[in-house]
Amino acid sequence: MRRVALGFGLALAACGSDAGGSSPAYARCVAMTNELRASVGKAAVTQSATLEDFADTGAATDFGGQAHDHFRATNGGGIAFAENECPHWDLSFGGGDEVKLVEACINAFWSEGPGGGHYDNMTGNYAALGCGIYHEGTDYTIVQDYGP
Repeated sequence: MRRVALGFGLALAACGSDAGGSSPAYARCVAMTNELRASVGKAAVTQSATLEDFADTGAATDFGGQAHDHFRATNGGGIAFAENECPHWDLSFGGGDEVKLVEACINAFWSEGPGGGHYDNMTGNYAALGCGIYHEGTDYTIVQDYGP
């Protein structure tokens, strides 16, 4: 089953991109997701470089468009089966810290609880996760792509 959830929209205007998977925010995205999955008895997902590249492209593409544009246009690129997205979140939501911003984004997904599209994606039967981050100034788009 393919599931796409609508992203959280908090548009705050704020040039550049992130450092890719080398940023501590990427590792925290996967680690926090696994901590939350474990709390409900779900197996951990592995950090996937392939999905991360796809999510990074999605974050950059969607930054200039609408949430999930890249995912929909590519049908998940043939590798992503579900996507969560926090489009245009200001860095201040994380107290000026990129890792804390990612944590706030993931907490927003999780807080939906069972039956919420983002939560259901996070607890789905997926084996891999790629997180993508794109920003211009303090305006961030964060993407999670889940796959086999």
